[in-house]
Amino acid sequence: MGAALVGGVCLVANLFVDADLLSVVGLVLVSVAVAVAGAGLVRAWWLTIVCGAGSVALALAVLAVLRDAAPDREVDAVLGGVATLCVAVALLRRPRPEVAVARPGNHRS
Repeated sequence: MGAALVGGVCLVANLFVDADLLSVVGLVLVSVAVAVAGAGLVRAWWLTIVCGAGSVALALAVLAVLRDAAPDREVDAVLGGVATLCVAVALLRRPRPEVAVARPGNHRS
């Protein structure tokens, strides 16, 4: 999730600061996050590699189609915003660990 968050912020920042390095770093980090998410869908080691690579290929194909329809920097910024939003939703939906609280009269071990 860290790669998606930092990559998304880099892509959004590239909209305001004209630095091609931010775009490259952002796309690489978001690609790593997509590969990890795709690889996490299966258990077999060889399917992990196939799903990770396939997820990145699919994401890059969709990005290429979107870049033909709109300016590159704006598409990258939207991609960064979506990646950042997905990380925020995933963090908010994460179950919180139970905390053991000592209560009077509760003598469970």
